[in-house]
Amino acid sequence: MIPSSAYLLVFHGSRDPRTQSTASELGQLLTTKFQSKNILTQQNYIELNLSFSQPEMVTAFDSPKIPLIEVAPLELAPLSLNESLVKFALRAHQKGFKRIKVLPLFLAPGIHVQEDIPLEITLAIKQINNQVTIELSPYLGKYSGMVQLLSRKFRQLSGETRILMVHGSRSPQVNHYYQSLATQLNAIIAYWSGSPSLAQQVMAQIAAGRKKITILPYFLFPGRITRAIALEVAALQAKHPQVELVLGQPLGATEALAELIFKEV
Repeated sequence: MIPSSAYLLVFHGSRDPRTQSTASELGQLLTTKFQSKNILTQQNYIELNLSFSQPEMVTAFDSPKIPLIEVAPLELAPLSLNESLVKFALRAHQKGFKRIKVLPLFLAPGIHVQEDIPLEITLAIKQINNQVTIELSPYLGKYSGMVQLLSRKFRQLSGETRILMVHGSRSPQVNHYYQSLATQLNAIIAYWSGSPSLAQQVMAQIAAGRKKITILPYFLFPGRITRAIALEVAALQAKHPQVELVLGQPLGATEALAELIFKEV
């Protein structure tokens, strides 16, 4: 049996080639998750059939197969997302898939999630002549396991105070999402683009007598902004040696994130 869905993981895109490679690595980790599940399912499937059939009647063609998984950038790429999606749809159709699920690897409900990606999907649908259906899945930041994943990262870092470092947005909806997330994590929030800034929040915690401050960047992959955050933290640490500033890493292409996506799809 061929699984009903193929998956296209959509990330923002970047001029930094490491972002593309990290996105591809995450896609491969997710593929590996499906492969592991496929092996177990095949074993169970064969054992079940052996209970009712002759061994020669059970073939590999009866067993489930691995879904098609690829990644594509929304911006800063030679092809537009709708062009990438059309090509992916053709490959999926040729392999027998009936449905594509687009998984937005975005951490907040901004304009890319609300408008840009749906528009690209609409453009692609007009070009594929109903060969497959295309569905838009929830964005990554909405996954039910995200709070648990971030809580675990904070616990591993430890600290008297938690600062969740986010990008920031002009959208009240996005900032409300950030505030709600920080509340669930028992953290205070700092904005890369907006106020309160990281420096303001760190200074406030120092003034309150905190000696160890944990900072977790709520970003998907390492890149220009996360490097700038690291430089700012280093400068603050040099200026205030009496406190310990502990900087975490962005989500990245990790087993934990792949497992989170796997459980949701």
